[in-house]
Amino acid sequence: MTRKINVFSLRSRDEVDSLNALLKTHSKAKLTYMTPSNGYGSGDALVIADYENDEEDNENEIRKQSSI
Repeated sequence: MTRKINVFSLRSRDEVDSLNALLKTHSKAKLTYMTPSNGYGSGDALVIADYENDEEDNENEIRKQSSI
């Protein structure tokens, strides 16, 4: 598995939808919210999503098997 980190600035509905799409495919993602209440910025929220990407490993596995 490959560890991935995506960062989302939640300023619009589209950005919220992008984060929700990520969570649907990576239900075990760990989210960290950076907001004015914990010292980040003055209005918007920044979300850091830390997750493992199985899809890349699956693609690599398929390539290895087809080359055998």
